Amino acid sequence: MKNAPASSTSETLPVEEATRLVASLQSELVGVNAKIASLEETIANLAHENQLLKRRLFGNKTERSHTSETQLALGDLLAAEVRLQKELDAAIAQAKKDAGGGAERPNGAGERPKPKGRRDLLASKLPRFTMEILDEELEAKEGYRRIGFDDSGQLMFRRGGFMVLVKRVARYEKVEGGTTTAVTVPTPVTLFPRGLLHTSTVAHLMVSKFGLGVPHYRLERDLADQGVPLDRGTMSRYMEQAGNTLGATVVHAMWADAIANAQVISTDATGALIQPAKDKKDGRAEACKKGHFFTAVVDSDAALFAYVEHHSSESVKGLFGDFRGYLQADASNVYDVLERGPPTDKDDECVTLVGCFAHLRRYFFEAAICRYPIGLQGLMRIRAIYAADQAVGGAPAAERPALREQHVRPLVASFFDWARGARQSAQGRNLATKALGYAANQEAELLRVLDDVNLPLDNTRSERELRKIVVGRKAWMFYGSDTHAEAAAAIFSVIASCRLHRLDPFAYLDEVLRVLPHWPRHRYLELAPKNWAATRARLRPEELAAPLSAFEIPAEAPHAVGPPSCRDGVAPSAAKHASGRRATCGPCSAYDPHRRRRSRPTARRRGEGGETTRSRLTDRSRRVFWQTRRDGWRSRFHRSKACRVERSV
Repeated sequence: MKNAPASSTSETLPVEEATRLVASLQSELVGVNAKIASLEETIANLAHENQLLKRRLFGNKTERSHTSETQLALGDLLAAEVRLQKELDAAIAQAKKDAGGGAERPNGAGERPKPKGRRDLLASKLPRFTMEILDEELEAKEGYRRIGFDDSGQLMFRRGGFMVLVKRVARYEKVEGGTTTAVTVPTPVTLFPRGLLHTSTVAHLMVSKFGLGVPHYRLERDLADQGVPLDRGTMSRYMEQAGNTLGATVVHAMWADAIANAQVISTDATGALIQPAKDKKDGRAEACKKGHFFTAVVDSDAALFAYVEHHSSESVKGLFGDFRGYLQADASNVYDVLERGPPTDKDDECVTLVGCFAHLRRYFFEAAICRYPIGLQGLMRIRAIYAADQAVGGAPAAERPALREQHVRPLVASFFDWARGARQSAQGRNLATKALGYAANQEAELLRVLDDVNLPLDNTRSERELRKIVVGRKAWMFYGSDTHAEAAAAIFSVIASCRLHRLDPFAYLDEVLRVLPHWPRHRYLELAPKNWAATRARLRPEELAAPLSAFEIPAEAPHAVGPPSCRDGVAPSAAKHASGRRATCGPCSAYDPHRRRRSRPTARRRGEGGETTRSRLTDRSRRVFWQTRRDGWRSRFHRSKACRVERSV
């Protein structure tokens, strides 16, 4: 019994060793707890990512947050959210009241009128086929006389079909001095001399594929059903020739005019597969490479597309390096090259990057779907900004700047104040902190939408135009080569600009392709969709109506007169116009002495000493970019049959 305490004492650890053991276990416990927390955060993020992917696959793809969806995400709204919603509703109501009760927005963008019963087809301007339904017995029966008809209409379709244009060129025989000489009447100059297809057929194929998204193999089957055996290879060759011709002429002039004179350009980009050339050694085809299409919605004048091989800063600099207005784009870092570089002349303006509230809203929408209260609060605030801006848009043009400052700017400032405070209290890496981080990083660009009342809150209009590329990508999967992609970009530009100005793309392309060989090279901008109505009014109707005609070119409009140094074609890259603006490239039709950009506050990044900074890329690199693009268009244009047409002008 006396030995027991001694044994117990010998098994007890020393105090110092026990203290070290406890500290080691506590440190290990802290590490395990941190690892568990990190794993739990990873699991939660993966679960949210899986939820978003499932929604994109099986759910509604629109970013609309309905009341039922909000309740499903967060249950009953908290008292703070209820108070916030009441405050935002009051601000929106005040904005509508000051803007005149939410009057209809310009360009007919107000609320859609409610349908009023069935459409009256008898009041339409469509051609009519009248069929009288009679009763032979009553017509012949005595005692009956017809007193009238009950008219009703149905929409009927009849395939117009193709026709053959027979060109009968007269031949004459001249007898003089015993010798006989045959004389043939010269035919009018056309874009496709001795070609199989008329410009109307080419226009039909262009609109069918690039306007409606119908690939050539489907068109081939449809034409075969109509008795027109036209293979897809022939269609592709005509699309390449017509597209590159438009790209070297009308579309090139539209791009030059946009870079020189536009105030706001909304841009976005998407990828597309390009079929590579076969290997010269073994003849095997390689895997498709990826190219990129940029879209540029220019004010309300045009919707342009450009194909580039790489989605890089070099491509962006080549496209928009000489632009001096507002460029609205997403937060991709390829656009940063436009605002950085060594100091240059203080008087030399640079492009101003503007953010997009739609991209910002997308982050908060994803956070709200995954039940983050920050996501819901952000959506509520952004929705109020859009509602107030829409109400201000219905006011008279002279009152919009003041109303936007009074109603929209306070809501935007309140949103960023809330985002900064929420970011300080938010923890972890999740969808909520990701949304707050995007708001913090893009705050300067997003605030610039308030610099000019003509700036929209987002660049969704460029995304809508870019959808044409996406739909076509699903239909025909890839483009045959870089040349075909450039031709497609030119055709997309023409058709989208026609839609913007409510022109019939088929009628426009048919007429422009017939007029183009006769048109002076320095006046291609007059053939752009925005100017086509005025140009067409100065042409003879009988020449436009004839499928084959020699056009009498009207005198140049006063507003299209350029400097004398450019009258013979493309302006030298170092030439300067009378306004002092450098002619970077393209026809001098890009120069418009009667058009001036509106004054705007200059938003430029400053370097040391307050000097303006610009890109390290030189002006020469931008000129080389456009020179290469223009020369590529023209080389393909001159290799085609249209070479004779261009040389004859």
